[in-house]
Amino acid sequence: MKLGANAATGLGIALGLASIAAVALWSPAPTPPAETTAAGQAAPERDVVVALDSESPQEIVHLRPDSDIEDELGQPVRQVVQVDRGDTLLDLLVRVGVSSAEAHEAIGALRKVYNPRHLRAGQEVTVSFARPSDGLGAGVFQAISLTPEAGREVFAERAEEGFVASDLKVPTTRRLEHFAGVIRSSLFEAAGEAGLPTPATVEMVRAMSYDVDFQRDIQPEDSFEVLIERHYDPQGRLVRDGNLLFASMSLSGKVVTIHRHVDGNGDADYYNPKGESVRKALLRTPVDGARLSSRFGKRKHPILGYTKVHKGVDFAAPTGTPIMAAGTGTVEMAGPHGGYGYYVRIRHNNQYSTAYAHLSRFASGTKKGRKVMQGQIIGYVGSTGRSTGPHLHYEVLVGGKQINPLSIKVPAGIQLAGAELSRFKAAMRDTERTVAALKARSVASAGDSTAN
Repeated sequence: MKLGANAATGLGIALGLASIAAVALWSPAPTPPAETTAAGQAAPERDVVVALDSESPQEIVHLRPDSDIEDELGQPVRQVVQVDRGDTLLDLLVRVGVSSAEAHEAIGALRKVYNPRHLRAGQEVTVSFARPSDGLGAGVFQAISLTPEAGREVFAERAEEGFVASDLKVPTTRRLEHFAGVIRSSLFEAAGEAGLPTPATVEMVRAMSYDVDFQRDIQPEDSFEVLIERHYDPQGRLVRDGNLLFASMSLSGKVVTIHRHVDGNGDADYYNPKGESVRKALLRTPVDGARLSSRFGKRKHPILGYTKVHKGVDFAAPTGTPIMAAGTGTVEMAGPHGGYGYYVRIRHNNQYSTAYAHLSRFASGTKKGRKVMQGQIIGYVGSTGRSTGPHLHYEVLVGGKQINPLSIKVPAGIQLAGAELSRFKAAMRDTERTVAALKARSVASAGDSTAN
């Protein structure tokens, strides 16, 4: 049969359009994110396309290969359950269908590596069941697992002889991270805004307390920078924070810098750039976050009403604020002491002693004759004795005589020398290069963000 020219042309166009429609209908669409069904199984892959002869999308279901289905059937069915307040492991297991007898057996095995009483609200517990041959529902209870802390996972799994517990330590990767900030009102607030973990801020304050009076020396617009270790699991989740490696503060133009160094004996300490240990015989301030409320010297006594010499310094702080031993030594006295209220005196050597008054209570172990270490908590701020409000009255005694704690020049710590000093200097240069590189990367990243 012959067609006219117009008919042939029309048929050609129709066939062309049909071909285009078929291509459009069967062309692969971008792969969407994997879906899961209510039963936890992967949903069939789906493409949504628009045919040229239809105004509405058409859905095409791609059948999954038999090998994929077989692999999935070999995997257990896992249910993740979140712990509510008051829940026990037994409650959780029974709630998801485990018999009471098997739940008790699994928990009994788990006790060998984990105390179930440590279960916390908000934790997630994974319960695993065998997958039935038809792929529907859940089969025999197989295992229970949870993460009691970052970097650690505990299991109780079914075995031939019953349930067997295991304790898995997740391998971690060490990273060095740099934090910096400008102080507007307080160091802790600025550090928090910069993302610095609180324990690292506390460590920096304690290490620098020998040279920095954190009640008087910190001013608005002062700045700080810190380098710390952090450890991550293979999924990139933070497992734990490591050591503070470097810290520097600019205080009204004066720069105070410390570096962590492990010496040849394996002892770690903080040193200034000259290789001098920052650790001195006495801390500048024995209580963190307090305000200097009264200085050493003559003053009108707030209770007695007449002028007398104030033989120490006062730090105002809330009741219960921890008080640290300013130095290592032996407790000479711990108890009531007249107008001093609850009182502690520590002898550090044949020359130096320190005293702490108006405590609300003593820390465990603060007893006459006991040795205490520098930085150890010995008591808590209070207002006992002759006092107008909660504060610490702090004294430094040299040869039995009170002197101004803020002006005393205490002996310096260890000075590195020889090969140990050379090793410290080399490590310090490596740290400085690392800090410079991380700062440059941070600036470049900030520039990219601004450009975008």
